[in-house]
Amino acid sequence: MNKLKTETHLRENAVMTSYYLVRYSGGSYEDAFDVVVFATNKKLTATKYCTKFNRMLKKWQEYYKQFETKKYGIITWIVDEHIDTKFYRWNKLQKISRCYYEVVSVR
Repeated sequence: MNKLKTETHLRENAVMTSYYLVRYSGGSYEDAFDVVVFATNKKLTATKYCTKFNRMLKKWQEYYKQFETKKYGIITWIVDEHIDTKFYRWNKLQKISRCYYEVVSVR
């Protein structure tokens, strides 16, 4: 009886379980980065978070566009009078590109 219980337990552990790593990425070329926000075993949770994150990211990027100017006609930069108050957040938002999730399996 004990042997049967142990075998059943081993078989249950051998089953693969999927997890969803929620991440956001940004930067470009050599300064590209990927940040893991959290992991969940529920696809719906990962999907909802990514959707909300991307919607809020777009909203804030649009908001901070009002403080931008085209330096030298080609480079987008923040207006000089807002550098002290808005630069840090504007710069962080410029670097983030999107949020997504990745499926990983654990055995």
